[in-house]
Amino acid sequence: MTDWRKSVQANHQRPPGRPLPHGVIDRFWQEAAALRAIESRLRDLYRRWGYTEYIPPSFEFADTLSTGAGTLLQGQMYRFFDRDGKVLALRPDMTIPTARLVGSKLFDQPFPHRYFYTGPVFRYTEPMAGMPREFYQSGVELIGAGGPEADGEVLALAVESLRELGLQDFRIVLGQMAFFHGLLEALNLEPADEQALKLALDRKSDPALRTLIDRWGLEGNLREAVMRLPRLYGNEGVLNTAQEVALNETMRAALDTLRAIEKIVDAYQVKAFITLDLGEVRGMEYYTGITFEGFVPDLGTPVLSGGRYDNLVAAFGPPQPAVGFAITLDRILRAQHIHKVPQVPWMPDIIVGGTVTPQHVTLVQEARESGRKVAWCYNAHTSSELWAYAERWNIPKGVWFDDDNALVRESGNVFRVPLNEVNPLL
Repeated sequence: MTDWRKSVQANHQRPPGRPLPHGVIDRFWQEAAALRAIESRLRDLYRRWGYTEYIPPSFEFADTLSTGAGTLLQGQMYRFFDRDGKVLALRPDMTIPTARLVGSKLFDQPFPHRYFYTGPVFRYTEPMAGMPREFYQSGVELIGAGGPEADGEVLALAVESLRELGLQDFRIVLGQMAFFHGLLEALNLEPADEQALKLALDRKSDPALRTLIDRWGLEGNLREAVMRLPRLYGNEGVLNTAQEVALNETMRAALDTLRAIEKIVDAYQVKAFITLDLGEVRGMEYYTGITFEGFVPDLGTPVLSGGRYDNLVAAFGPPQPAVGFAITLDRILRAQHIHKVPQVPWMPDIIVGGTVTPQHVTLVQEARESGRKVAWCYNAHTSSELWAYAERWNIPKGVWFDDDNALVRESGNVFRVPLNEVNPLL
């Protein structure tokens, strides 16, 4: 929560009325302006990279949105009935609708497809870590390209997205689900044991891993591969170390892919922002290859997450490889505040008052057409009241019109000018 929101809430005496449902918030003033500025900057960035906007519906059939979502995400979906008794749900993410669009409607168009989106998603979770139950995402999906070049492009674009938003000190943690899937092939575990292994790796708990290994009776290379997996973290030498514990062709191919991706991100000059973590196995159930998350110092949760999901489009039509990411804009707002990223002004550049005549209106309209944000203050009956209003809202310039002249106040100084000389000052 930004300081201005705390201040408003601390000084606001709540009148009788209707409270909001738990987990949703009003967005106004600086927060609304900052959110829209983030969306605008990301839209411009994604268009420059050749991505086109997709606006998915806010709700669909629940079965559709459950496709590939996994148990956790399915449990977080807002479900409801329409008047025909069909079960609908609010979208819990944007990737599944994008896969549905391509698989069911655009499968006969030339590939690859590049889409970006921005808007609210809805998850029934306990509000925490700067993410309410209705939160905002922006992201991209690159569909129909399966090589390391596509992975490298999306990783580079993830880095550029955070830099575009004024963040310079961050880290993209890159994992590889295909490497982990190869390990599972070698272990040949029951589903419940696979889940237990994921939980232990998520906690990076050596005691939990040893307990599982002993229970399963693993020895030799299998035991070594499981125990070393959480330590396959960092940059230089990680892939060589991982090669030593690769048990089959699936694991070796996953490492070859990472080496190729490494060259691509190096070409984009973003390699310094990326850290490998082959023990990272969290993420959406639909991920099949690389996975990654973006972290900002002093913020304990990721601001960005993504990965490769080569099987999801096939649930809706002909199969297509795909990779993408989404940024949680609510957390970006917190990160910008923590790291003192300059915010966009949300009030007008100029406040005007006094008499409203055709000549005065023309001057104001000309200033607006030149790109300035100008508003009338009809409640100010004197220039002093107008100056006080401007100070209260940190509006840098005030103009008070009378019949033939104008008082202009800027930087604490007030001077009178003829009307025909006002326009250059606005």
